[in-house]
Amino acid sequence: MRRTERSAFTPEERKAAMWALLIAGLIAAFALVLQQWTQPSLGPWGADQAAASIPGVLDAQPVTTSF
Repeated sequence: MRRTERSAFTPEERKAAMWALLIAGLIAAFALVLQQWTQPSLGPWGADQAAASIPGVLDAQPVTTSF
């Protein structure tokens, strides 16, 4: 039995849209997992150098102004 009401999209278009959403979701999930496995490179300020202090930074004081 065929429906008499018309819809905005054909069944093939709805099926293609669902596949596109599924594939986009899988790509996004894979990107999130991949991002957790690979951390960005911070160069010389990476994890190995995180504890090293930069000269003069610990002694820095805020600038005060007098009015």
